[in-house]
Amino acid sequence: MTRHRFVNGGAGVFAALLLVGCGQAASEPEAEAPAAAVTAPLASVPKSFNKKIYVHLMPWFESNTSSGNGSWGIHWTMANKNPNVIDGSGKRQIASYYYPLIGPYASGDKDVVEYQLLLMKYAGVDGVLIDWPGTLNCLDYPKNKQNSEAVINKTASVGLEFAVVYEDNNYTLAPQSGCPVPDKLAAARNDMVYLRDNYFSRGNHIKINNAPLLLDFGPQTFSSPSDWSNIFSPLSVKPTFLTLWYESQEAGANAKGEYPWIYSDFTTGLQNFYNNRPLGVKFGVAYPGFNTFYTAGGWGGPGWSLAHNGTGTFGQTLDLAKNSGVNWIQLATWNDYGEGTMIEPTREFGYGFLTTLQQKLGVPYNQSHLELIAKLYEQRKQYANDSAKQAQLNTAFDHFVNLRPDEAAKILNGGTTTPPTDNPAVTNAGFESGMSGWNTWSPNNTAGAAFTETYNGGYNSANHLTHYSPGAFETWTYQTVSGIANGNYRVRAWVRKGGDFGFSRLQAKTCASCTPAATNLGTYSSWTQLETPTLSVTNGYLEFGLHTQAFTGSSFVHLDDVQILRQ
Repeated sequence: MTRHRFVNGGAGVFAALLLVGCGQAASEPEAEAPAAAVTAPLASVPKSFNKKIYVHLMPWFESNTSSGNGSWGIHWTMANKNPNVIDGSGKRQIASYYYPLIGPYASGDKDVVEYQLLLMKYAGVDGVLIDWPGTLNCLDYPKNKQNSEAVINKTASVGLEFAVVYEDNNYTLAPQSGCPVPDKLAAARNDMVYLRDNYFSRGNHIKINNAPLLLDFGPQTFSSPSDWSNIFSPLSVKPTFLTLWYESQEAGANAKGEYPWIYSDFTTGLQNFYNNRPLGVKFGVAYPGFNTFYTAGGWGGPGWSLAHNGTGTFGQTLDLAKNSGVNWIQLATWNDYGEGTMIEPTREFGYGFLTTLQQKLGVPYNQSHLELIAKLYEQRKQYANDSAKQAQLNTAFDHFVNLRPDEAAKILNGGTTTPPTDNPAVTNAGFESGMSGWNTWSPNNTAGAAFTETYNGGYNSANHLTHYSPGAFETWTYQTVSGIANGNYRVRAWVRKGGDFGFSRLQAKTCASCTPAATNLGTYSSWTQLETPTLSVTNGYLEFGLHTQAFTGSSFVHLDDVQILRQ
């Protein structure tokens, strides 16, 4: 059947999620034992922005080895995709327009959990808000709950807080799929008892106003204050309960506030909520865009979308939330690939959303630290059966959580603090010799949109590359290097950008016909340093540069000081 996530009153978002059959047995995830209770997050990352940043995580992804039935989970397949089909670039066929940098994964995989939580920490996130299905033994709910606990059980050891986002709508959906729930209120009370006994008492559970935080994606099933009074009756300490925006009246005095979500009215709706909705507890939200795969995946879905604009939409909504005066901001989401709202690293956006977050929160880390965490994940998988190596990687993890990334690097890079420094040279990297050493290609005879100039100055010197034209254009300015040593590389450059682009990306590839690894550009009024995702060079060849497509004559990109970095 199909599950829909929605709210009334034009304040929420639609999502369709196909579910497995009722009563299906769920295999155990690779969960770790719960960490000992702690009184505060460990080794907090320093930030110049001191309000709490939480990220919404979906625990519902399954691989063909984790699902228990040999099939990929339906959040990778929807109705018509098969991840066992792999294209020439190594991409599996998944139900999304976007592709995880580590490939499709199982949410309960302990190595994936470690990777995701460390990335959150080094991006400046304080805690994770986990989409929680309740305790019903129906559909894929037990598996999602197990995956949730694989994440929860790791949070304290990473130094992150956690809370859950309750899916009360599951009590409407379960009976529709043949899983009867004779007494929905009693079942929801059981959920609260489970939360009280297993989550709320943990030292790193998020608390607001001295009570455990609980969010609800709605309410959708329980829509009266008396319902929620009944549901919370087993709890001696009532939670700080937040509903979706404009839905708190359905919980009455049980609701202590609201949180906004992604919707088609974009910043107009967000500004209205921030400026005109007085609440006891009010969250903000930042999100990267909205582009669902539901129709393409055979599920059907909403007819609207919000452009990502590289990382621009994420930066715009984050700035709006930061300036709104709220004390808590939710990032929506970490990994909802079906809706295109993921901020974790992908092939399409690289680490762009996380580096934007680092910059805007004033975190003293950058993309190289995020890529080092990815290297930990890669080595976890590469040496999965080597207990001695895993012990070394456990030490690297300990260095990461205690904010000693240089010590982790020594382990991951084979005894050296930093990767090899014999970086290949870039010809005319600062464009001081015009376009010498650079090539330009265009599919529509607009190559003239690429030129060098001194307008507003370069990053470290006078000149820089510009992509600009009085009209629409598409152009790819690139350089190739050959004969470089095989190994892992990334490309780094400084950029400025403004205007309306179909796409604008710093990209690199290892053959002329290969799919590029790219970082999509946001909007930057001042020089901002970006890097491509890491590429593995096996044939001594690297092609790299700036590829843009603009719709209007007011659009521009500046590029300067390009580097190739060997890892």
